[in-house]
Amino acid sequence: MWPVTRFETEGTAHDRQRQTARARKLPLGDGIVTTGDDRSTLPAPQRQAGDSNAPASWLPPNHALRECLALQAEAPPISLVARLFGVDPLSRDARRSYSGALAEIALADSLAALGDEWTVVHSVPVGGDIAAGHYPLALDHLVIGPAGIFSITIHSHAGQAVWVGERTFMVDDERLGHLADAEKAASAASRLLAAALKASGTAADVVVTPCIVVDSPSTLQIRQRADRIQTSTARDFTAWLAALPRLISPTVVNALSGVSLQASTWSVSAVVPPNDAHIRRDDFDQLRLHIDSARLRRLVWTGLGVILSYSLVISSASGFSVFAVAHF
Repeated sequence: MWPVTRFETEGTAHDRQRQTARARKLPLGDGIVTTGDDRSTLPAPQRQAGDSNAPASWLPPNHALRECLALQAEAPPISLVARLFGVDPLSRDARRSYSGALAEIALADSLAALGDEWTVVHSVPVGGDIAAGHYPLALDHLVIGPAGIFSITIHSHAGQAVWVGERTFMVDDERLGHLADAEKAASAASRLLAAALKASGTAADVVVTPCIVVDSPSTLQIRQRADRIQTSTARDFTAWLAALPRLISPTVVNALSGVSLQASTWSVSAVVPPNDAHIRRDDFDQLRLHIDSARLRRLVWTGLGVILSYSLVISSASGFSVFAVAHF
């Protein structure tokens, strides 16, 4: 069981003032802390309304979506006849990234539906400086709520076999660095959040729980859970998150949410402004519409084929019966 640390609220007003002045540390071990509910000791969240660079305005990641559109743009257009018969317009090269884009959208939507107790910040930069030529280190999502603090990175491995050990992440027998990357990004987020809390007058040991979300693997086998790292499919992640016990007090959630919504908390120099994000989403929605329409046309042609085949069988059977009766 995790150790319990409480704000001491008993005693005289003088005692409470002394306890507040000591700025006692709140250990957030593995993203979990149980604490009292002395709301006077922690700042309330301050959303930076109207600031285009504020975290509240950062959009969900669309790495797979962009890759899908780029690969699809390289594919030759299909003919009118092919469209008429419902040939899938999605190129073979773009299929995996298309699945990943759907997972990105579905996960962002499901996180948005968690409720008011949860704060979700998208595309969080936690390291790197593009201007200096350093590749940015970023979280796809940072989630703060009653169950803890969770960093989320999404990986598209649709149709692939995923095997996870204590220190190993294998995809189709190839070892990948997802575990180390997730741990590194979560540790960076922990340091930045702790520094922001300290700057606001609250000393805290903040530890973020790294989470890896895998898109539609053919199999996901977790032989041994990696230290502190949660691995899940995109379909199951938010259900797992919502089912966790409530272990953080509203006070701590409030404080962490407040600093997470301030641009000064994060490595904003690593942010790539998604100026065309809405255009990209519109383009993807059009592609998705074409794919769904093609699927519907294939179903219609398949249905017509079944009806025609059934009719021919009935006609043949009826003709044979008439022939047999005539020669009886």
